[in-house]
Amino acid sequence: MKTRYLILIFLVISRISYAQNIRQQKMDLPDGAKLTYQTINNELNGIYSIEKDGLTVLRGNYVSGKRVGNWYIFNKDKSLYARYNYDARKLISVDTKMLALATINVRSGNDDINSKASVSFPLISLEQYFPLVTRLAESIVPLNDIYKLEQNQVTITAKIDNKGSAEYFVYYEIKGKKIEYKLKVDKAPFFIDWVVSSYEGKPYASEFVIKAKLGPPAEQGNHRRISWL
Repeated sequence: MKTRYLILIFLVISRISYAQNIRQQKMDLPDGAKLTYQTINNELNGIYSIEKDGLTVLRGNYVSGKRVGNWYIFNKDKSLYARYNYDARKLISVDTKMLALATINVRSGNDDINSKASVSFPLISLEQYFPLVTRLAESIVPLNDIYKLEQNQVTITAKIDNKGSAEYFVYYEIKGKKIEYKLKVDKAPFFIDWVVSSYEGKPYASEFVIKAKLGPPAEQGNHRRISWL
């Protein structure tokens, strides 16, 4: 009887300790969206969601720092942009009309494979991806250059390797001079996961390119530029 009583006390104490380590936190993103996430002992666990303008644009779950189960991504009209199952590592659905807004180049080194491979794309709504990377580009490109740029002179390129890791660059040209800046898009606990281009089961590196129009960031007090680094 005494042993059972001690075990019960231990379980109660363990649950209280466990509960005390659960934290729900929020993070503001450069495009004005808000990330809500949960951690246990500073590790992502539980619901992970992004809301913008009062609408949920991404929702999924973490277990021990890893994405699990179905993740849902929504367009602004509440339609489903994509659903991806992390347990099966399988894309369930994607809005191909939205993908047509970007130029996607597979970099296999073989033209035939490039033309036949599936395309890469971010597991985040493109209606969020466009303003998010554009705001970050505006925060790093010199204002003098922004004032000289015309519409669609700027491209923002995500270079995705065959393992799904991406690097981001903004490119433009002024008076014949080509200019490049590297963007920092991922900032823990926020990061963009990518579906990798593949052909016959083999993954390939690729580029995901969008055109952007940059404008001077809106002044807010003394903080004219986005603080994201």
